[in-house]
Amino acid sequence: MVPKRNPEVVWRLEKGIHEMAWDKAGKDEDYEDLGVLTLMVKGSIHQLNLVGAEIWTRINGVNSVEKISAEIGALFGWEDGETREAVLEFLKGIAERGWVELSEKAGPASPKWKSH
Repeated sequence: MVPKRNPEVVWRLEKGIHEMAWDKAGKDEDYEDLGVLTLMVKGSIHQLNLVGAEIWTRINGVNSVEKISAEIGALFGWEDGETREAVLEFLKGIAERGWVELSEKAGPASPKWKSH
């Protein structure tokens, strides 16, 4: 399965907060509540925490869920099975919001983004 971002979603990595979150993660301090990536979707603003941001930045229409999961697992020191499950759950959640499309393979398939 290969996730692809909805081109209507505008996003920005909040560099200072991103660095602060990684600093806290390295010290085993709480970092989960820090919004390190901002998404702007149809007039609404949403923020992703460090884990969500690291997944989001790897979504490019080419990277598979397995590749993204392996990279996330290595970054956070998580076990493979648990990481894949967590990444897939996150991707399904943002797919339900229309922020990404999940397809079975990479390629030039044109996603059918729905305008609401």
